[in-house]
Parts: sequence; C-alpha cells; structure tokens
Amino acid sequence: MYRLTARMEQTLRQYLEKYHDLFDGGRCLGWELEELVFKSIQSDSTAGHHATWQEGGHDDKADIRVRVNGVVYPLQIKSGEIKQIKSGDEKKPHLVLSGHRLGRFNGDFDDMTEYLNEDRANFLSIPYRKVDDDKGRHHIYQIVYVEGVYLRQLNPSRWERLSKSTWRQVNPHGVIFTLHPSMSWQVWWRIPLSLVNHSPEFIIG
Repeated sequence: MYRLTARMEQTLRQYLEKYHDLFDGGRCLGWELEELVFKSIQSDSTAGHHATWQEGGHDDKADIRVRVNGVVYPLQIKSGEIKQIKSGDEKKPHLVLSGHRLGRFNGDFDDMTEYLNEDRANFLSIPYRKVDDDKGRHHIYQIVYVEGVYLRQLNPSRWERLSKSTWRQVNPHGVIFTLHPSMSWQVWWRIPLSLVNHSPEFIIG
C-alpha cells in the first residue's frame, strides 16, 4: 500500500497550519486536501514518487495517481471523521467517510453492489475534529491509510433497509456500508480503526 514519506507528512502538516492561519472556522475540505496532498508528494524530491492530479477532475477511480519504481498507486483522498459506533455490544472507534453518489444505477442493488465490489483505489483520509477551550480553538487532524481490499465483499441480496432513507450492509471485515436514496444513493463507509494504519493526531492552534 502506498504511504507518504515522513517528509511528505511533515509538509502536509505545515500546509494545514498555513491553511488555518487564514481560516479558523473548521476543517480543510476534501477538494482542498487533494491539492495539499499532491503538493506534499511533490515536495519530497528525494523519494522518487511521481504524482499526477487534475484540478476538478471527475475520475471516480482515483483522485491522485502516484508512480513509484514503475508501479502506479491510485489514491482517493478523503477528509472524514472518527466516531464511536456500536459494534456488537460495545462502541468502538470507526473512520466515517462519504463516497460517490450512485444514482446512475437507478436503485439497482445488483449494479450498485458490483460497482462497490470493484478493485478500487486505497484511501488516504485526513479526519478532523476541533476543540474549543479557554485557550482558543484547536484543529486536530491525523493521517489515515485504508486498503481498498477491506471495502469489498458485499452481497447484493444482503442490504437491510433501516429506514426510507437508509440501506445498510456489513461486510466480512466489519466495515459498515450505508446507501442513502434521498442523497442520490450516496455511499458511506464506517471503517473499524483496527483495519487502518494511522499517524498520531497533530494539533494546530
């Protein structure tokens, strides 16, 4: 799985610090993170990682592609959030991510499931939370790597309807998928943190 070098991660933290020097309201958004990650990869000229990225691109397979020693690694860049979600009898930390809208499949679960089961890019997520205290506002990020292999193995006949607006399925890895018809069948993932690799949190402000 592709990972940023230590220098790239440090550069990304510096870019986020500059971002919050200008904007103190909340998170750096996903489309902004794409460019910051791309520039962070470019910043380490000693690594031999060659990235391609297109501003405003609509490639649903990858936001960034990185070539290392002739091997191309497709990446999807996500913001996301870490939440405590009930799993069995207890709550456990999950990475919550939103994905593409699947309205083009017209609610056909066979087609939507086939699409979700495709061999897809790994995710590089930068989840966020903020804390306000007597010292001011603190923006808290971390860098999380999710292997695409954990985001498959769905069965088209096992979607459970939770409400008019939500369908749900849990794959063999414990990843919770939800589909939301009212949001043009947007997919959301809730990924157990035990499945991912992540850096320690870093605080800005």
